[in-house]
Amino acid sequence: QLDLLRSFFGSEPKNILDLGCGAGRLLVPLRKVGHRVVGLDHEERALAVAAQACGTQDDLVHRDLRDALPLRHGPFDAVLLLGNTLMELVSPDEVVELLHRINACLSEQGVLIIEDIPGLYWPLLSSGQWGIGEADGIRMVWSDRDMIFSLREGEAAQDDGPLRPDEPQRRLWSESLLQMVLGRAGWESSPGEHPLVRVVRPVRS
Repeated sequence: QLDLLRSFFGSEPKNILDLGCGAGRLLVPLRKVGHRVVGLDHEERALAVAAQACGTQDDLVHRDLRDALPLRHGPFDAVLLLGNTLMELVSPDEVVELLHRINACLSEQGVLIIEDIPGLYWPLLSSGQWGIGEADGIRMVWSDRDMIFSLREGEAAQDDGPLRPDEPQRRLWSESLLQMVLGRAGWESSPGEHPLVRVVRPVRS
């Protein structure tokens, strides 16, 4: 993903917002090649690691991206929603609302780059390589009504009981549901345009 992003952005410095930046897996190397990258995450400890790697806390924002507040520090040439971040957004309404806020902080030609969950994970699930049972001390537990799951780790991984409402949940976004959400928010994308990531754009009149 990092090599692809470097190629996509080119050598000219870009303004980038990394939502759910964590400890800076993408933020740190993109800054090192000259891009201005604002990082937002709800984990203070992860942001502290990113700040140490960058040598500064500038443009590192401690906030949950679900907060219905404007995304500041823009306009941005690109917003990143990579890693597990999109899967942690379970509600379609929540994602539609976030897409509206992202649209408001983009430059005229700005794009959103997301994890291509349908392209990366559904093939693994459908072929039986992902999503069943316990492995390496982690158990995936699925809802019996939706493509929602939770990860149980450590001693909790021994529990093969049904998904409980109090467990942290993630969604495995399907192509049809993703397209529905993008359409409701006034966005568009083409599957398979780039490997490993999905570039989505607001529909401009």
